[in-house]
Amino acid sequence: MGGNAFNKHSPPLPTPRMPPKVYNSILQQTLTTLQKHYQHVGSPIEAPGKPDYGDIDIMVSSPLSVAFDPSTTDRKLIAKSLEQTLGAAASILEAGNPTINLAIPWPSIPPPSLNPSISDPDQTQEEEAKFVQIDIHICKDEKDLTWNLFHAAHGDLWNILGTTIRPFGLTVNNLGLYLRIPEIELLDRKKSMVFLTDSPSQILDFLGLEEGKWWSEFGSRREMFEFAAGCRMFFVKEKEKDVEDGREGVGDVVGEVEVGGQEGGEKGKKKLKHNDRQRMVKRPIFREWIEEFIPLLREEGRCGVCRVTRDQIRDEAFERWGVRKEYEERLKAWRLARHEDELWREVIKGSIPEDVDPVVRGAAIRQLKAVIMEGEDWDGSIPEAAKKNLDGYHDLDVVRSFVLQNWQKAGEVGWERQQKRAMEGMKAKAEKKRKIEEREKEAAS
Repeated sequence: MGGNAFNKHSPPLPTPRMPPKVYNSILQQTLTTLQKHYQHVGSPIEAPGKPDYGDIDIMVSSPLSVAFDPSTTDRKLIAKSLEQTLGAAASILEAGNPTINLAIPWPSIPPPSLNPSISDPDQTQEEEAKFVQIDIHICKDEKDLTWNLFHAAHGDLWNILGTTIRPFGLTVNNLGLYLRIPEIELLDRKKSMVFLTDSPSQILDFLGLEEGKWWSEFGSRREMFEFAAGCRMFFVKEKEKDVEDGREGVGDVVGEVEVGGQEGGEKGKKKLKHNDRQRMVKRPIFREWIEEFIPLLREEGRCGVCRVTRDQIRDEAFERWGVRKEYEERLKAWRLARHEDELWREVIKGSIPEDVDPVVRGAAIRQLKAVIMEGEDWDGSIPEAAKKNLDGYHDLDVVRSFVLQNWQKAGEVGWERQQKRAMEGMKAKAEKKRKIEEREKEAAS
């Protein structure tokens, strides 16, 4: 939570940003302690060159005792056990959130100098109580822990890689790598996503990134940026392509983003998604990538070649993870659902005049839907308008013609049926009331 979880605690507990020596001291101490209670314990690799830290993130799995096992022990009790074990002043536990926030007293680190006239700047406010926020994420198993360490590694690196792979139809979230279906993603991003893998090794290999480097801390931001630029989907928009045929920023629009290479700088910022623009404000490393590193590559004429297309990436994913059938079936179902929505809203409802009696119009719509979409007979037979082709599609022109010719009759039939159902409902209600009264009389006698 960025070190802000205890701002709303009662009373609020100050958790200021930590200098590296405080961060490293508490991190190592906490890891050592938690290894006595969990088989697997780890902390994500931090981004390079951070001058301070907001909180400490730790992943744990495979508890060694019942007191720390969420499958047998209430999470509130686990939070209390962690408080006692780590000497925390308080904890925060939210429903449905696997992370427990702990406030650990700020360590007392003696100044490096023995000269009392030389003070340690980190000890200028010793009298004021302050704390370190530790976020302990309880993972389901070792595989889940490994994934979380992978996904959280190097701070903003996945934000950077996300802007690179998104135009090629790929998304990495907290569960794994997904392939997006272009026709669906514009209207329903979640339904457009086809799961590929949650294996870090497979993902890095598919992106063309060296796994060995991933699991080591980068020496500098520049080193991390160079690593990210090695992704086989990364390329920089060439300067001479800024203006083409009198238009700026010409590129192939696929799905929700433009596949025309990254350009960074002011023009590049304008083409970022809303979430990425927000990251520009809040995340200095991501801002440096956009504002400085990408323009530098353009100036140097590097990474200016697009090595793959979105279709190639899709086909490679089909081959590697065998998801072609799922992809095509989901796309087929989506197209059919869109067709049926158009059939209902635009052809059936849309072909009946809106200035007619609302009661008659409503009855006509319901009756035509029953005949065309639900298979009900019309004059003793199934009309052509209700028939579908082998893929499940209606002929919209035939349906529209049928509706225009028959909506008035459908309104009459629908109204009569509506009245009949109303009368039957009233009779049933009256009969039910009569039986209740009879039972009450029998009971009274």
